[in-house]
Amino acid sequence: METSTSVIHDKSDFRLRNLIMAYGVYIALMLLLIVAAVVTPNLFEKETLAVMFRQCAQLGIIAIGQTMVMLVAGLDLSVGGVIVMTSMVVAEVSNGRNEMIPAAVVVALIIGMLIGLGNGLLVTKRKVPPLVATLVMLFLVQGAQQAFTRGVPSGFVPEALGIVNQSWGFLSIPLLIWIGLNAVFLVILKGTTYGRRIYATGSNPEAARLTGIPVNLIKISVYVLASGLAVISGVVLTGYVGYVDRFIATGLDLDSIAAAVVGGTAFFGGRGGLLGTIAGVLIIQVLSTMVVLIGLEIETQFIIKGLVILAAVTLYGLAQKKDS
Repeated sequence: METSTSVIHDKSDFRLRNLIMAYGVYIALMLLLIVAAVVTPNLFEKETLAVMFRQCAQLGIIAIGQTMVMLVAGLDLSVGGVIVMTSMVVAEVSNGRNEMIPAAVVVALIIGMLIGLGNGLLVTKRKVPPLVATLVMLFLVQGAQQAFTRGVPSGFVPEALGIVNQSWGFLSIPLLIWIGLNAVFLVILKGTTYGRRIYATGSNPEAARLTGIPVNLIKISVYVLASGLAVISGVVLTGYVGYVDRFIATGLDLDSIAAAVVGGTAFFGGRGGLLGTIAGVLIIQVLSTMVVLIGLEIETQFIIKGLVILAAVTLYGLAQKKDS
């Protein structure tokens, strides 16, 4: 009788763990929206939704790349520097001329992807921990920016880049870009050999190497992609702001990590995906919007984000531990 009860209890625990791992972030998002409807009903007004979804897109584009890096057990703290670099390059190269936008974006993409390549080489060839490698790259990028501009960014943002301000209700150009990029990378991760190799590399690099997967090349490629996506986010942000701002990316690097973690992407690689990250982005942005609408201090926003990340990591960690 005790054995039968124990088996039933184990099965219940197993189902609960599976529920947490598979649907926990979506359940959390629904509960948060219910709370928001009670505490801050004005969050659901058209104007507020439009601003919130635009901010979701700006964060979400970076979070796509961050998720892919984390799937190979990496981390990228340099994306904020890439965004600021993009803003400066676009203004400097174009100098306000609309016809120079394509050239400016191409230059920014080349520089951004070289930064990603540097991250990947440091991690794979020099065996530098991802946290240290990308932090060093961030400092190098910031130093180069300061040296080039002498602390005073020059150039002008082309007026035509303001097309990203175009919106239809709560739909906007940045939101549509985010949706499109998510669709593309969902197919890549779930429907291609490259995507399967990313998961295999993150799950067990040595086993992946023995099966013929070029592990180092896979890792380098995701860092390059993450930087490329950061450039896209930088172009969107620059067009929205309309001028060069050294603080344009403040908090987006850490928020992108938070969104991926809350969405169920593991720090140790091989587990997670973009659908969870999308929900994580929405959770982070809904919380931020609620804090603003309630009128709480910015410090409170940081505390709430920290508690949410801690809760998510603890919950996923407990579920994973019981599975092992």
